[in-house]
Amino acid sequence: MNIVIAAGGTGGHIFPALSVALELGRQCDDLSLMWIGTSRNREKELCEKNAIPLTILDVRGIKRKVSFSSLLALKDFIGAFSRMNSMFRKNRPDAVAAFGGYVCAPVLAAARQNKIPYFLQEQNSVPGLVNRIFASRAECSFLGYPLSGRYRLKGKSTITGTPIRTVENSFDTFAYPPHFDKTKVTVFICGGSQGAASMNDCLISPIERMVKKGTQLLWQTGTFSYEKIAEQFGGYANAFIFETIDDMYPYYAASDIVICRSGASTLNEIAYFGLPCITIPLPWAAENHQWMNAAYIQSAGWGIRVAQDKNCGLEVEKALNNLLEDKKYYENMCQKALDNSPEGAAALIAKEILKQIFSKRN
Repeated sequence: MNIVIAAGGTGGHIFPALSVALELGRQCDDLSLMWIGTSRNREKELCEKNAIPLTILDVRGIKRKVSFSSLLALKDFIGAFSRMNSMFRKNRPDAVAAFGGYVCAPVLAAARQNKIPYFLQEQNSVPGLVNRIFASRAECSFLGYPLSGRYRLKGKSTITGTPIRTVENSFDTFAYPPHFDKTKVTVFICGGSQGAASMNDCLISPIERMVKKGTQLLWQTGTFSYEKIAEQFGGYANAFIFETIDDMYPYYAASDIVICRSGASTLNEIAYFGLPCITIPLPWAAENHQWMNAAYIQSAGWGIRVAQDKNCGLEVEKALNNLLEDKKYYENMCQKALDNSPEGAAALIAKEILKQIFSKRN
């Protein structure tokens, strides 16, 4: 069984792809995987760690207006498509599973050209351009959330949730920072794999007021905000500031409330840990998909959506106080989060991919 995994760019594409890749290995004894990704992020590190061969494509996103950079991107696409087309003719895989990012476009185009079955996974409420283009001939599009807005995906689709890494670890023996108290009410602020400088600026004043009241703080700032926030909160023994965190899970496990952007992978991980969240969608996310993601989890009852505007900090502070002061309200949101956990998404997707491949063979 030979399966190609295509994913690249942000952790929001890479980690769901890795979860399904590992689950395919658990469900199929005789499996050969090939990952096609970029050299710009963590694909190389994760593939080496999990012994998955990696093929790197030098491609970039094509802007939706004519420019020199768009012409260069088109040239890169044509070269990558030619390379994939040649590869698939010489060593035809049983299927391609694509998880988003511009690297998927030439891979899917070559799969379609060679009549190789392919599957899509869409993490967000608003489907990305590549998935919209290729969905009509996909064997199945696996959706993280019900789709919102004006875009839909043609062809067969099913809602599975976005795949996440699952663990059986309670993190009781994890080495948290010195003086971190797991018994204290803890708020965790995280801006995703890239950090979120503009979001961080909105939160400094209201979060400092919460810390002064005794709330324990975990804050993953990203590179651009780290020095500023570390200096601002350096005098508080109950504030723990990180530039980056390699593994978010132990910190989710030790938290009571999360403040975050509304990227799909982050929201699904938070649901897995049964945590209420206050989301501040990235205002310039493509097709405003983070705003739509946040709308969905708010309607599902475990998230509070706050716009990043001049009132953002005050609205976040109000939402935090409501959660901390109303135990019944807080516990209800925790349960709603668990009800929406995507714990079985990777296994479900892997099972469906293998089932359809076997049916075509027979």
